[in-house]
Amino acid sequence: MAAERVTEHVYRVNVGPGQVFLIVQPEKLILIDAGVPGSAAVISEAVCGLGRRPEEISDIVVTHPHPDHAGGLAELKELTGARVWMHAEDAALVRAGRAFRPWKVAPGIRNRVFARFVIRRSPTSFEPAIVDGEVTPGQELPFADGLVALHTPGHTAGHLALLWRGDGGVLFAGDAGNYRRGRLVPSTVNEDLEVAMESLRLLAQEDFETACFAHALPIVGGASALLREQSKRL
Repeated sequence: MAAERVTEHVYRVNVGPGQVFLIVQPEKLILIDAGVPGSAAVISEAVCGLGRRPEEISDIVVTHPHPDHAGGLAELKELTGARVWMHAEDAALVRAGRAFRPWKVAPGIRNRVFARFVIRRSPTSFEPAIVDGEVTPGQELPFADGLVALHTPGHTAGHLALLWRGDGGVLFAGDAGNYRRGRLVPSTVNEDLEVAMESLRLLAQEDFETACFAHALPIVGGASALLREQSKRL
């Protein structure tokens, strides 16, 4: 599986039900999310396709503990030796190999169908993984030259979005929300929908040129202005 370029230094890698993202720098690679169990081989192939080595992934930031984001983490950490970063609320689940807390489905028939036939059939556990660093809201992480952690609870209690100052500003939204058919919408399931909606509105107030979602195509160019306008409809 080849990595697809999003911006000059950001690439996306399809790992089945979603996508992970690489920040490619001369001396190291930063990975946003770890995909489902078994994703290490796909990510490794994508990295090699860029002329780099998996061992150059120095840090992995996991947005939340759901299996399509953290299920492949233990294998990736063993492969790369990378440091892993999460919010403390969700890091506790990953260390225990637990994928979910209780959740509710967002309104809409599409959400109900997807939750019933996909999410309810997802694994509720995976191989536990070590989390090296617990991130605090607003923290600038000590790598990637300006990667800021934004606490965006609602989808999960410790959900993180990441804002990178490079390439004109790139937002990695994780599952804080989705961009579907030209509309900004909350994720299909959330631990607290009201809190998730507020997090999404606040996220849209940040400044960035590009927005990357786990389950939608990126918005490249004018992304924050577009999402800011869309957030008024939430």
